[in-house]
Amino acid sequence: MVTVDSVSRIRSKFRVTLSDDSSWWFTAGDLKELGLTEGDPVDPEQLRQFTLLHQYPRGLNLAVAMLARRACSREEIRKKLDANHYHEEVTDLVLYKLEKEGFLDDRAFAEQWLRYRLSGRYGSRRVEQELRFKGVSPEIRSEIMESVSEEDQLSQAVLFIQARLRRDSREEDPRKTRDRILRALLRRGFDWDTARTAWSRCQRGDAD
Repeated sequence: MVTVDSVSRIRSKFRVTLSDDSSWWFTAGDLKELGLTEGDPVDPEQLRQFTLLHQYPRGLNLAVAMLARRACSREEIRKKLDANHYHEEVTDLVLYKLEKEGFLDDRAFAEQWLRYRLSGRYGSRRVEQELRFKGVSPEIRSEIMESVSEEDQLSQAVLFIQARLRRDSREEDPRKTRDRILRALLRRGFDWDTARTAWSRCQRGDAD
């Protein structure tokens, strides 16, 4: 027989640990409806069915709210649901629903993220790292990043340099200015050759 070992409150949720070492997370309302206290006998399958019924609509609403704010990757949604203690099966159901309805597409997300970051004058290395952090697969990342040409990167680096030179009016050694801006380009994900070439274009006055 499986029984309730402990009921503990962690922030706004309640963690119910059973004698079979499984753990279940509930809201205060869920716990009140279930009426669980330490030592009570429980049917794990009934808990599973209760969890799926009650958590699924909440998890779906949370995911949709995230997507309403901005496009998200599949892994971002998963991490958010996990962080809010949604059952793994609920998370899988939410992801399946969103993908089936066309609201979740890692390839489309990666393309949108790439355009957004490049327009903000970030280099392809930085974008690729961000997509990796967001859980986009290596295959999609590789395909998406192949669409970025060297000339595109060079143009964005030139624009960044021009904007930085207009903004920074302080007088300093020209070499210090160059080094400072090149370091900024490297931090933004541009490679060294692109940074140096972009600087040379700006200095020659043929950036346009």
